[in-house]
Amino acid sequence: MKSKIHLLVLLWILSVAILMSILIVNSINFNTADAVPVDFSITKDINTTSYNQDVFRLAVSSVISPVETVKGYRPLIKYLEDKLGRRIELVQRTTYKEVNDLVETGEIDLAFICTLSYVEAEKNFRAKLVAAPQVQGSAYYRSLVIVREDSNINTIADLQNKKFAFTDPMSFSGRAAMIGELATIGRSPEDMFSSIIYTYSHDNSLRAVADGVVDAACIDSLVFDLTAELYPEITNKIRIIHTSPFVGNPPVILGADTSEEEFNMIRKILLNMHNEEAGRRALETLMYDKFLMPDNDSYNYIRSLIEEVRIDYYVR
Repeated sequence: MKSKIHLLVLLWILSVAILMSILIVNSINFNTADAVPVDFSITKDINTTSYNQDVFRLAVSSVISPVETVKGYRPLIKYLEDKLGRRIELVQRTTYKEVNDLVETGEIDLAFICTLSYVEAEKNFRAKLVAAPQVQGSAYYRSLVIVREDSNINTIADLQNKKFAFTDPMSFSGRAAMIGELATIGRSPEDMFSSIIYTYSHDNSLRAVADGVVDAACIDSLVFDLTAELYPEITNKIRIIHTSPFVGNPPVILGADTSEEEFNMIRKILLNMHNEEAGRRALETLMYDKFLMPDNDSYNYIRSLIEEVRIDYYVR
């Protein structure tokens, strides 16, 4: 009798394990371009009716998928909690614009966002530029157009009637840079590509190309380098056919209403992280060297781009 019970328990555990594996493998649906669902205790949605001043809310735009974001930012969150003496909640949203909206309304305290999001946030509600990471000795990154290694696509012109993946409507490296390139040859994404999907993270776009879901995508060079370090079996399937001009790395921002005292305190914490053991460990997890005083002019290419080319942030 006991052996039968043990057998049933083992079968139940095996069934749950198989179900979880299936859910993980199929968590990304490229056909609908939905964001990957994630539910971690470290992540919590904003409840504006019960704002708790003892909680520090940190938002991260979905440059990488939610699972990878939680893994990567956990040491940084712990470091900031120790420095601030406050509990930190990691806030994630599907789109970059949703994170910008939270910054504008003051519902979060600090945000790690993409470069185009910052340019729009500065222009629309005077967001404050706090810091930017240095990665592998550089304060700059760019957009990469990628295809499969075995593809016969070699130039932008070869993308005619191909399936293409953007990351987010407000992404520079994952969308706007490509729109700018097409504009130079008098084309738009709608008349260039046979179909367009939105993956809502750069690692999702990279995997979509590697797995043959789409023919090509444009992604963040920082994410490509991070993936090459952690998952070379993915980037080994990929070839880069075009690169954009360099722009400043994705920054850290605060809302316009942040006090000068809090702004200076948070900037000081970030700029000094690399001088402490715990801070260096947190930076290493994100593959950052350190945080730098940002050069606001390093985003001028993006400012010029969105003046010359209309970018619709409300497409889905």
